[in-house]
Amino acid sequence: MNAASVAATAPLRTGWLVDRRHDLLSTVGGLAASLVLLGLHLGVGVSGLVLWWAWVLALDGPHIFATLSRTYLDRRERAARRWLLLGSLGWFAAGPLAFSVSVLLGRRLPFDLFLAFTNVWAYWHVVRQHYGVMTLYQRKSKDTLPVDRRVDSLTLYVGLLAPFVAFALTHPVARRLLGLSPQPGPEALVAQICWAATAAVVALFAARQLQRWRAGLGIHTPKVLLLAAALGLSVLLFLPEVTRRMEVLMVAVVVTAFHNVQYHGIVWFYHRNRYHGPSVDPSAFGLAPRISGRFLVYVACGVAFTLLYRALGCGFGVHPGCGTFDTKLMLGAGLSLRDLASGFIWGFALHHYYLDQKIWRVSRDAGLHRDLKLSAV
Repeated sequence: MNAASVAATAPLRTGWLVDRRHDLLSTVGGLAASLVLLGLHLGVGVSGLVLWWAWVLALDGPHIFATLSRTYLDRRERAARRWLLLGSLGWFAAGPLAFSVSVLLGRRLPFDLFLAFTNVWAYWHVVRQHYGVMTLYQRKSKDTLPVDRRVDSLTLYVGLLAPFVAFALTHPVARRLLGLSPQPGPEALVAQICWAATAAVVALFAARQLQRWRAGLGIHTPKVLLLAAALGLSVLLFLPEVTRRMEVLMVAVVVTAFHNVQYHGIVWFYHRNRYHGPSVDPSAFGLAPRISGRFLVYVACGVAFTLLYRALGCGFGVHPGCGTFDTKLMLGAGLSLRDLASGFIWGFALHHYYLDQKIWRVSRDAGLHRDLKLSAV
C-alpha cells in the first residue's frame, strides 16, 4: 500500500444503508434471527423439523415473494425486463430435466449432481448477498481505497466459504451427499487449512482497521458490524463441536435466516422509495404498490405465497414431516415421483437465485441507485 496515497485520502463518511435503527434491526441485526433459531435448537431442544417449518413460513418463503413483488408485480419492471423475467422461468425445468436424464441413463448420478448443485448455489447465494450489502455500504460511505476493497472482499469470501468447505469435507451427512467415504482422509487436512485461512483473514482485516485508525482515516462501523456478524455466524455454525450436536436440517435454517431478514429490510426500503416516495404515482407500477403499502399486507401476501407452493411440495412428500405417498411409485434409476416433484420445487429457489443476481446491479441501474438512495450523504 502507498502510504502517501493513504495520508492524502480524506476520512470516510460513516453511512448506514437506511439509518442506524433500520440497519441494526435488519441489514446487520438479521444475525439475531439465526442465533435465536440455533439457540432454540441446541439450548432448548426444539426439533429441527418445527424450526424448519417456522423458518420457511415466516422468513424464507416470504423472501422469495419479495423478489416477485419488485419484478413480476411491478408493471414498469415487467416491461423493462420482459425477456429476463420470462427466460428465468426456465429454471423450473432444470430439476425435471436432470431427473429425465437420470431415468434415460438408468443412473442416479445426474439427479444427484443436480441436488449437490442446488445446495452449493443456495450457500453461494447467501455469500453473494452479504457481499452485495457490503458493497452498498462502501458506496454509501465513499469507502473507495483499493486496498480496503481488496481486504474486505478477501475477508468476506474466505471467511464465509472456508468454514463451509471444512464442514462439507468432514460432516458425515455432507460427505455422503458428495459421494465421499464415511470417514475423512486427506480432507481432514484441507479442513484444517480452511480454518487457518479463516483466522488469517480475520487477523488481516483487524490489522487493516487498526492501520486506518492510526492514519486518521476512520473505521466504517456499519461495514465492520456486517462483516463481524456474517463471519461470526459462519465460524460458529460450522464449528465441528456445533455441527455434531445439530440436526443437519438446521444448517440451511441458520445460514439463511440472517440472509432472509437482511433481504426483507432492503426490499422494504426499496419499496418505500420506489412506490411510496414523494411525487410518486403508485398507479404507474401495478400491483406492487398495493402489496407494499402496509407491512401487514406485505407479510400476509408473502406467507400466502409460501403456503401455496410449499403445500404443493408437501403434497408430494418433498418437505420434512410430509407424507411420502409415492415411495412405491418408482420411475427409474432408483428415483420416484417424489424426486421428480422435488426437482420442480427446487425451481422456486433456483429462479430466485438467478433473478436476484440480475436485478440488484447498482452500478448498471441508475434507477436502482436512486431507489436505494445511495447518493444520499
